[in-house]
Amino acid sequence: MGEKEAANSILKRFSDLDIRSILDEMISAVVDMAMIIIGSALTGATIGGGIGLLAGGIGAFPGATAGALVGVQAGTWILGVLGLASIAEFFTEGLKPIATGYIRGVSTAWNGPRERTGNPLSSFSDDSMAAQQGAWDIARSHEVVVILLLSAIVAYMTRGRGNARVLATEMRGSERGAKLGQWMLKHEEALKKHPDLQTAEPRRGALGPQEPPPNSPSGKDKEPHKGKPNTMPRHDVECFKADKMPASKVGEFERQLKGQEDGLNRLTVEEYLKNIASPVKRGATAAKNARKDLKATLQERFQRQFQKEMSPLDAEEAAMKEAEITMSSLAGLHNPDLAAGGKDIIADFGDRQVNSSIGPQWRPKIQNLKSAAEKVPDSLRDSTFLNVKLHKC
Repeated sequence: MGEKEAANSILKRFSDLDIRSILDEMISAVVDMAMIIIGSALTGATIGGGIGLLAGGIGAFPGATAGALVGVQAGTWILGVLGLASIAEFFTEGLKPIATGYIRGVSTAWNGPRERTGNPLSSFSDDSMAAQQGAWDIARSHEVVVILLLSAIVAYMTRGRGNARVLATEMRGSERGAKLGQWMLKHEEALKKHPDLQTAEPRRGALGPQEPPPNSPSGKDKEPHKGKPNTMPRHDVECFKADKMPASKVGEFERQLKGQEDGLNRLTVEEYLKNIASPVKRGATAAKNARKDLKATLQERFQRQFQKEMSPLDAEEAAMKEAEITMSSLAGLHNPDLAAGGKDIIADFGDRQVNSSIGPQWRPKIQNLKSAAEKVPDSLRDSTFLNVKLHKC
């Protein structure tokens, strides 16, 4: 129901742009992205708080939202799917708060009937509005993501470094983005003038007088990350090559690098050096359980979708096949890789080809990072966090 409501609202909002011709592809990509966000939220709530989001009720919501923010990083794969990696700087920051709408929708639909009294045995009662309200929250989130995508495209064309034809060429390499690229070229001027796609001011990252020049000698780029007072001096790891990646996967490559960077910076120097000295062995259990949970989530979502046009048994069979196909392209991600000092915890899922490209590139980079960490005095290593920066060549 969320998809239908979102589509109807978008058709009305952009009736002058003939958006119907590409709406199915956009909604499909957005819904797939939403499932990754919600799936990551469920995993994050379970790992972080020892309780599932749905079973935890509204009280589990703040912790689940933190898990969702991890899921939002996973959600940026939509840029790769649509061949829109070039608009990342105008899209990813705006995507983060949208996760709240998705999680609110799921939580409302599931927990609405239960939030009555403090007695769990007598608090359950039927609430016909809960599912409807939850679906509305999800539909609204779908709509906002579509608007954000179109706004980011406009920002890229008007304030970014590219133009519509360059972007359309990149999108042509994506099966799901090629049609959107041609539609964008046809409606370029109308998109630029549409009132719903204008932003009041440049996003952080757009060039402006408040930003230092890229080669500023101020030395600020060497400062520790803010928010972690006890960090080692920043170490920039040698760049990771993505030259063999198709353009449609560059955004996913950068997302996975950021996940590994964040994972490293959550380790103390002591933890990191210990892990490097005795690398954790990859176990089958963690990966198997994480894949099982995500597959179940995807299968349930596909089954609900297919039941609109199939019998329950046919929908179940089709959902199982679709979930298998989706999972075959995903790899469980260790943030960071085990060879780079990570723990055997599946923190996320991502494109298998990208993950296989990043992993082997760690080998020649570890020694310099290890040497930088060893400069921290022994007495401070258990209270000093890593401070590393990973980037694409």
